[in-house]
Amino acid sequence: MKLLSKTAIYLCLASFPIAILGVFTLNWFIHKSTIHEIDELLISHFKKVEKKLKISQNQAFVLGDLDDNPHLQIVPFSLKIKQIFSDSTEIDLRNNDEVRIRVLRATVHNAQQNFLVIITQSYEEFEEISTKLSWGLGIYFLGFLLLLLLINFLIYRQLWKPFYEIIDHLRNYQLNKSTPSIFKKEAIEEFNLLNQTLHQMTQRISKQFILQKEFTENASHEIQTPIAVILAELETLLGSENLPEKEVNHIQKSMDSLQKLSQLNKSLLLLTKIENNQFSEIEEVNLSNLVSNLLEMYQEFAQHKNISIHQEIQPNQTLEINPFLAEILVGNLLKNAIRYNRKSGDLTCTLIDRQLTIRNEGDKLPFPETQLFNRFVKHPKYPESTGLGLAIVKQIAEQYGLKIMYQFDEMKQIHTFTVKW
Repeated sequence: MKLLSKTAIYLCLASFPIAILGVFTLNWFIHKSTIHEIDELLISHFKKVEKKLKISQNQAFVLGDLDDNPHLQIVPFSLKIKQIFSDSTEIDLRNNDEVRIRVLRATVHNAQQNFLVIITQSYEEFEEISTKLSWGLGIYFLGFLLLLLLINFLIYRQLWKPFYEIIDHLRNYQLNKSTPSIFKKEAIEEFNLLNQTLHQMTQRISKQFILQKEFTENASHEIQTPIAVILAELETLLGSENLPEKEVNHIQKSMDSLQKLSQLNKSLLLLTKIENNQFSEIEEVNLSNLVSNLLEMYQEFAQHKNISIHQEIQPNQTLEINPFLAEILVGNLLKNAIRYNRKSGDLTCTLIDRQLTIRNEGDKLPFPETQLFNRFVKHPKYPESTGLGLAIVKQIAEQYGLKIMYQFDEMKQIHTFTVKW
């Protein structure tokens, strides 16, 4: 979830109880204000009636003058009471509905006698105004909340713009590039602190990467040199005359081990370079031509085991990849299919619709399929293998977003490797 969405959710959650409290407070205030206004109106009417009753000696005249008011009753009364307000209901004769009313009862005394004055006022008109006022304030509050969210969104975009620039900068940052990581100065102190910290961190990482790269290349080179010298000396020694067969076997085993060590060193160096993204040059490689050339190259290797190669290659199948790594990827899969194939077995290679499939006959794996692409995992029957071929294939596939899959058909005893892009 984005920070803006989370902020908006928190803002709404914080506003909700405030809104509920505001609604109850507003309704209470409107209700109290309505009662106050009605009471003021009733008192005003009462004062008018009181004035007429006190200045007039003719009760019939006063009653007749006020008789046309349906909300007013004047009756003789023996007691004296102060103003009493109460709520009640009555039937509205217009639509025969029961309506709420406010009632004022009070006595007026003139020279002749006491009168009980009863004045009523319907809530209906005031409630209609209160309802409209409540709706208006509710709409206003909703609009205010939406405006607040909009302002929050606009301010958020502006305030966090440097943060997203930093993220883009980090996404485009590559260790194998010699250009230094430069973060521009921002107006916000926290982002400047983040920029400084990231700059220092990327500088340290770049320095460590360069040191590791130099060490790996130097170590590989320094290892290869004595291996080559030892192999040359052993070959010279192997060519000596009158060498006992036992010594020849020892020398041959030593040479095989050295060659395996040399190949292992090269494979590890290649794997490290791939992981460090040192093969940054990318081209549109014609895989159709590449697969055809490699199949032709490995034809002699396959003939030693009397393996039949079947191929179905669709022309002009291309892939954006480093050319050298493309050759390593396809070559390792083909060599794997030939090496672990049965004698007089079949090898099928198809390249159709951005999908490379290589099938070979062979026994079931002696280890779990999940370990197939792990480093140094190899078949017990082939101890001379480095166990890095498929690990390199997997690393190349991950580097370029390729999907590599493995399946084994137990009934037909066929291994299938598929690369999709």
